[in-house]
Amino acid sequence: MTRDALAVAIEALSWMAYTGIGERGALLKSSRQLHIEDIKDLRQAHKWIMETSRFRNRLDWFTSQVAFKQELGEAPHGIRSLLRVLSYTKWVAHQSTTDLERIVNWGRQIIGWRELLPYEEAVARVVSSRSSPSTSQLPEVERLALETCHPAWYVQHLATVFGRTYALKILRRDLRPVSSYLRLNPLKLEGEGFSEQAYGAKFPGLEDVYVLNQSLRGDERSGLASSGRIVIQDLGSIVAGLVASPRPGQVVLDLCAAPGNKTSHLGAQMNNDGQIYSVELSKTRSAQWKKEMSRTGCTIANLIQADARKIPLQTAANVILVDPPCSNSGVFARNPANKWRITPARLGELTRLQAEILQAASERVSSGGTMVYCTCSILPEENEMVVETFLRRNPEFTVAPQQPFVGSPGLRGLTACQRFFPHIHDCNGAFVANIRKC
Repeated sequence: MTRDALAVAIEALSWMAYTGIGERGALLKSSRQLHIEDIKDLRQAHKWIMETSRFRNRLDWFTSQVAFKQELGEAPHGIRSLLRVLSYTKWVAHQSTTDLERIVNWGRQIIGWRELLPYEEAVARVVSSRSSPSTSQLPEVERLALETCHPAWYVQHLATVFGRTYALKILRRDLRPVSSYLRLNPLKLEGEGFSEQAYGAKFPGLEDVYVLNQSLRGDERSGLASSGRIVIQDLGSIVAGLVASPRPGQVVLDLCAAPGNKTSHLGAQMNNDGQIYSVELSKTRSAQWKKEMSRTGCTIANLIQADARKIPLQTAANVILVDPPCSNSGVFARNPANKWRITPARLGELTRLQAEILQAASERVSSGGTMVYCTCSILPEENEMVVETFLRRNPEFTVAPQQPFVGSPGLRGLTACQRFFPHIHDCNGAFVANIRKC
């Protein structure tokens, strides 16, 4: 624990609040801005960023009860970030008063004593408080929202969709990270062996897919990934590519393609023989996609920067992979900041967008062709309900069985679809539907 680590964490948390960027992007931006490169400092900063994001509503509520008796929304971003780090250190990490006082002193240096002065009493109360405030008198939904560290509306929504008991299993599992996964990249392995003992354990039922060794150092992981020999990828995302199963020589359309993990997986299965047209709207994400193609050696993918609802391509595709923007509700364990960004209104916007993209894709698939619709959401509105609506409007399509099938059956009678839940499968939540044109 150092002053530089705290400086990066405060700056990153402030950027996240101000601009809405994710944890990793905020860490990179802040470390470059402050010219801090020490790997130990960055690891500690990353931990503070992730854990204060994970427990954010609980930390803010505790702090408001102890220090303010009101919400913290009026405090500057830097002050709120410092208070969240302090609250996490005290009430979640349970570190000593000495550690808390050290953080306060560093905070004065980083933020400036004049800016911190109006909040000195609040900071002192956090440091000196003897126990965390009780939530027992709150209404149940508010209490569970603080206990599981999710927005109250989302807690209520999951309880309605899955039932209270099952919803709590999902919500509580989000309080710790899930395992990471990798797949071997045959385009770069060139006959080399792979050390299962060093890098991961074989995932049962999936060839060349491994559970990443959690003890692997970040530099070792980065070195292996940068060579292109492996691709670190969500399990559900890997399965979606395997379900798509494009063959050499085929034409493949990949919608909302960045950052490119799925594209390179399609190219690897095709052995760089055929054509992949990858549609991506974002210029920034398109740049990431290009780097991924270079890193993984995928040479048959062509980038089209466009809106996936208006595909500027008349060629019929044998296989279409549809991975539209979603709530990321299946990724709350790994990227906890996402859960504070989604709202009921935004969820409605996303479901409409998903339906439009899937409909646009259906107009480009050849007779007898396949569309694989996938999200990293666990919510039926973005998954089964989108598929149901599409099938009602397009009777020439049907949901087909899929292989491999290593998740759980879909809901609402769509048992041929495949779901992944963090609390069951120890991976990011995901949904995969195999939709075939008759």
